[in-house]
Amino acid sequence: MIYIVTRHEGAVLWLRSKGYVGSILPHLEREQIAGGNTYIGVLPIPMVKAILDAGSRFLLLVLPDMAFSQRGASMTPAEMDLAGAHLVEVKGIELAPRKRAVVFGGTDGHGATMTVISERNLEKEGYEVTRVCELKQLKMGSNLGKNDLPEDCGTRFPEYFWGFTFLNYDFSGLRAGDIVVVVDIPLPIRVNLDFSAADEAIEKIGELREKGIRVVLIDHHKRAITHYGKAIEKGAEVIFSLGAEQYCHYGAPDAYSRFWGTLGAICDRDPSMLPVEADEMEPFEERERYAAWIDLKKRDLPFLLETIRNDARESLTCPEATLRPPASEVEKNVTVVKRLTENSGYKELDAACACNDTPYGVGITHDCSAILVINYWKKLRPEEKNRIPALPVALRLAQHRERFGHDTALTIKLGSPDCKEAEAQMDEIVKTLNSTRIKRDTLPENREDAIDYIASAFSDVPTPYFLTMHGWSHIETVLDSARILGMISGLTADEQTLLDWAALCHDLGNGAVAYRDTYGLLVADDDDGAEAREKHELYTVQILTEWNKMGVFRDIISGDDLRIISDLCYRHRKMSVLPKDPGASKLCSLLRVADALDKTRNRARYNDNGEPYSWVKEKLPAESIKHWEAQRAIDAIRLHIEKDRIVFEFLVTDEENSTFIIDDFEKELAPLGNTIPAWSIRITPVPE
Repeated sequence: MIYIVTRHEGAVLWLRSKGYVGSILPHLEREQIAGGNTYIGVLPIPMVKAILDAGSRFLLLVLPDMAFSQRGASMTPAEMDLAGAHLVEVKGIELAPRKRAVVFGGTDGHGATMTVISERNLEKEGYEVTRVCELKQLKMGSNLGKNDLPEDCGTRFPEYFWGFTFLNYDFSGLRAGDIVVVVDIPLPIRVNLDFSAADEAIEKIGELREKGIRVVLIDHHKRAITHYGKAIEKGAEVIFSLGAEQYCHYGAPDAYSRFWGTLGAICDRDPSMLPVEADEMEPFEERERYAAWIDLKKRDLPFLLETIRNDARESLTCPEATLRPPASEVEKNVTVVKRLTENSGYKELDAACACNDTPYGVGITHDCSAILVINYWKKLRPEEKNRIPALPVALRLAQHRERFGHDTALTIKLGSPDCKEAEAQMDEIVKTLNSTRIKRDTLPENREDAIDYIASAFSDVPTPYFLTMHGWSHIETVLDSARILGMISGLTADEQTLLDWAALCHDLGNGAVAYRDTYGLLVADDDDGAEAREKHELYTVQILTEWNKMGVFRDIISGDDLRIISDLCYRHRKMSVLPKDPGASKLCSLLRVADALDKTRNRARYNDNGEPYSWVKEKLPAESIKHWEAQRAIDAIRLHIEKDRIVFEFLVTDEENSTFIIDDFEKELAPLGNTIPAWSIRITPVPE
């Protein structure tokens, strides 16, 4: 039996003229396929394969000379002849297996957007993608074992995800060349479980890599990086996004990812999303409303994920996107919420801080099992009336710094749910946040105090107006990058400690004018900051020397270590000669690269006095404008880290302007030699 599959009368007439007569089918369903027949037409490849597998013949109708305007249109037999119409018998088809990908993603607003962006980008690369992004209500507790929770704990809680969902997931359908991507779910520090979820997950990563399956971890959390180092050793690829959280996803950015990524970053309270210039205010207010809608809709996560996937921006106009702030009290710089609504914690605190305009917020969870502490994100950048932003809560509450969460949002778990204990501890936290923890007549007693002392020093430093951000936010970024670079360079714990202190102290000398009389620094009386900047590495050493005489580092940093740290600070500029000692030279090179990595748009939107670039530009010298414009052309830098190589990916909006910074960065990398794995630089254009 002959079946002619076509909707075009001209094709039927042409086939009849060639002697092919049979049943006409405008559409062929798979269940209509049977053996012993001949099918003629133009069909999808899987359908043709089904015909051949059933034992039938298939003749493909080919028109090689058909004009573009004739595609999809009816043609006469004569027109088909002119188009070179003929039949080709297909004897066999071998379908290569399609690449597969599994994407695990966080369930908050940022995690949801980054997950779907990653999913779409993987599909662009030809992967068949399975998305796992699921919110599950689970019992919380401490010292929980493997029998206390279900095998699938969803992807909301990092420790439960890595300890249960990831370990028990069925990866049997994956083969060599397939990929597993984990987005915005950091490898956790052990907190609630009686085993290390990170360590066991890393072993699982090793098993997947042995089968040739790629494992890619994408994150912007940089505190628990020890686990990432172990994961890299096992073969994982790790991508860190620096400068803007909107790029914390798999694949290159496009207009779609820029839109949804920006909303996700606002959901995560990324300060780089905050408006600075007057013309940024109105667009930001609209995006903030959209982000609030995402935060509300994450309770219906499947709907939210499909909305993002389908790019259904019309849904974002819904007027319900308002989070009602909870009842609160204000104690100086702190908004206090006695009880937070279940599943609303951080965002409720943020809404309360917004109402009260305080830099900090503290609240007790609904069940009194934990205390949440945040920086109000809009107070994390300098303003004209608030030049020095509030220090991150993880720094002010150093005893909780090594827990989990962001440096600007802490969860302080209590031993057991106890509302009276929670209120008493919250009172102590509020006192700490409202106090000037380190006074000038009080010396640090431990490492955390010393870090706080350094951070507080930046409050006294009138950084020159012509510099991009060089205050505490820059120091924290350099410290984060130093830790990442130390991790991939195989530094010992002692070496990493030296590098950390150097990162913390390297720019103290920018404030030499403020310390001129106190420490007898030789700075001109009329210096506007230019001289201090030109010699800031020298002034840094002098300040550290004076602090050491005062006992600031007593029982915290040894004299020998402080000499090394001072020398690293003195030589951190590329114009200086590297130390002769190989170990010190390695640390100095890493410090220079860590410093150079903080050269993105966010750092050049305003100066440390809170003045936006549009104001500063009017009085900047030409050389300074060159620096500002180059940094503003770089939206973010992503580090792609593998065991034997690292790629520095610059995401740029203006390639010509960014060249100056990127060329300079390459010079910083040159002395590294074998200090870090083989490196390369990638430039990725970002659509406006």
